[in-house]
Amino acid sequence: MKLIDRYVTEVGKHLLVFKGREDIEKELRSTLEDMLEERAEKQGGSADEAMEIELLKEYGSPDEVATTYNPHPYLIGPRIFPLFLKILKIVLLSTAFGMTIVMIIELITQTPLMGSEFTEILGDGLGNILSTVISASGYVVLIFAIIERTVPDLGISKEDFDEKWDPASLAKEPDPNSVNRGELIAEIVFTFIGLAIINEIFYIPVFSDTFRRFVPWINAVFVTEILLDIYLLRKAVWDTATRIVKIAMEAGTIVIASIMLYTPNVITFSAEILKNIPESSSADIEIVARIFDIGVLIAFIVVIIVASIELVKAAIGLIRSYTRK
Repeated sequence: MKLIDRYVTEVGKHLLVFKGREDIEKELRSTLEDMLEERAEKQGGSADEAMEIELLKEYGSPDEVATTYNPHPYLIGPRIFPLFLKILKIVLLSTAFGMTIVMIIELITQTPLMGSEFTEILGDGLGNILSTVISASGYVVLIFAIIERTVPDLGISKEDFDEKWDPASLAKEPDPNSVNRGELIAEIVFTFIGLAIINEIFYIPVFSDTFRRFVPWINAVFVTEILLDIYLLRKAVWDTATRIVKIAMEAGTIVIASIMLYTPNVITFSAEILKNIPESSSADIEIVARIFDIGVLIAFIVVIIVASIELVKAAIGLIRSYTRK
């Protein structure tokens, strides 16, 4: 039955499932062997290669058979597709808005508002917006495709996005240890984009050498965030260990953001931009730079506040879990 073994192996190559592959192959092999034996008994002889070929030809090609076992014959299934669309819209709008701001800064600082240089930078800026949006879309699709195949039970269905609402749902007491999977997925997507931005996969000419010294620490926090979110997606509830990791991660975020807040010229106009500033517009550039610096200051303060809130929430959840015990 060498042909059956090879056939089963070929079917296995076309299976999209990560778990249960061996069980499927074992079940298929057993089914084909039983069918072959039954066919041999009816013909009053022993099974041979010609009989195997005939059986396998009738059973179908390996990819067709594998399709019947694949629970996800699509990249992103209907179960999470509405959530995918919502997250994709948010990501595309925020990414396009951010890159548009970058383009406007470059236009103001590098050229007068006319001439060939202005047109060239405008064209490059629009091209960067398009390429960044496409890259961000790819990240979102990749993340949702991975979630589709690695987290079989998200607790989310298409019906969750219907506009129908039942007032009786208010009577249900929410589980304090449950996680919001939609928020976790959005967090994973934006953290991936954040990683791409701070590691300058998307070129933004505002990161100084001082900022780059902080990148390894920021990467450590972001990667921890992604791993924690993926774990929570699968586990579906908070426990002592995950809350401790969350507390440590938010504490690290507060420390890093606080140090960066008091470090001068962490995020500022790069030398590449400043060297092209026309003398006639230096006063305007100073105003824009000051506004930019204030914006960066506010951004760091917001990060510290948000991280502090998340740390307190995690600490309260940890204390309550011990109190209930």
